[in-house]
Amino acid sequence: MDRLTYNTTYDTIIPMSDIKHTFSHFLRNSGEVLSAVEHGDVLLDRRDGADLLLVTESRENSIRESLDITTRALARMLAHEELREESQAVFVETLPWIGWLSTSDQEAFLDSLLATSQACRATGGYGPLEKLLSSWKASAQIVHDPELASYLNADRGLDNEVALARPE
Repeated sequence: MDRLTYNTTYDTIIPMSDIKHTFSHFLRNSGEVLSAVEHGDVLLDRRDGADLLLVTESRENSIRESLDITTRALARMLAHEELREESQAVFVETLPWIGWLSTSDQEAFLDSLLATSQACRATGGYGPLEKLLSSWKASAQIVHDPELASYLNADRGLDNEVALARPE
């Protein structure tokens, strides 16, 4: 059963997923939107770019600290050979697409996940973690779908050379 997270104010209970505004609404009503941030994260929908998430620094620091704790715990578990196999099984249960990868690729994924998480934690930039997860998930989909794999591996032919005259 999914657990719902709610923001409470004095007179209402607001599910976290319902605190959404357009970016233009934020520009016109910044005070209203910023007061909502005190009660929960606010998603700003933008037409011309990626959506933005407004969050207080303390909540963001809590998220980063959680990632730090989880990364350190994972590093300790993977360092012990007897726990590594069980850890791998837990990841397959948590992220079922990992099960589509070979055992050696599952191990490589865990090693990459750990190294990237540690680097992100050290630098404060989490973009590489998003790219890593996306790449491994795409790889798992290709392994799982032979039709997709054959399409991606199909011979597309070579580009033909075209002689161009030098401009005068």
